Amino acid sequence: MLRDAVGQHLDHEPHFRWRGESVTRIENLSDIAFALALGMLISGIDAPTTYPELIRFLVFIIPAAAGFAVLLSVWSAHYTFFRRYGLTDKRVIFYNAVLIFLVLYMAYPLRFAFDSFFAFVIGVSTGDVSRNLEIGVSSFEISGRIIAIFGVIYGMLFSVISLMYVHALRQAEVLQLNAYELAMTQRACFARGFEACLAFGVAALAWFTNLNGFAGGLLFFTWVPYVWGRKIFPVQADDSQESPA
Repeated sequence: MLRDAVGQHLDHEPHFRWRGESVTRIENLSDIAFALALGMLISGIDAPTTYPELIRFLVFIIPAAAGFAVLLSVWSAHYTFFRRYGLTDKRVIFYNAVLIFLVLYMAYPLRFAFDSFFAFVIGVSTGDVSRNLEIGVSSFEISGRIIAIFGVIYGMLFSVISLMYVHALRQAEVLQLNAYELAMTQRACFARGFEACLAFGVAALAWFTNLNGFAGGLLFFTWVPYVWGRKIFPVQADDSQESPA
């Protein structure tokens, strides 16, 4: 009894009843896909065979970690969704299949996007542009194309997550969501949708305007919809006890 009580407050949201108590086959398949994609991100660099190659491998683990963080944030949103609602109907299966496809297909492009950004930072800070030339990023126009690709990838991933939350919101009566759970679901719909739209907007600016790669700086504002959502969809529970949408 004590373990269950502690787990209720430490393992998940204490004010949100988790309906997905058991791990489904959908989640098992998804976890395998996420594990493969995360492995693809890390294995994007050839194994070092000399000391200079070892140093290079260690340095360029930084962009790998950035891509790892993006995919992990998608996995976290996916995990939270299934724990909160436990939905396994045909629509959720379809959305989940699309998400798995995107995660696996986009792993290498995601890694390349962060590799090119990191090479740009190294080039600006040290004057060494050898890595830029090696991967073919030789102009601001190309950097804009890469940021645009990243924006589309990011936007597509969180668009699917947003659609999953929209579906859960439509099933609010069936799921018997209380006022707090309804507000948190609305927040998630708003925040994930806004985040996806911001990413698509960045992609358009990077591809079609002279901002090029600098348009990527707008992605630092992905925190805005989460703060804004708290004001649009207020809840009665103490904010310190809430989990991120």
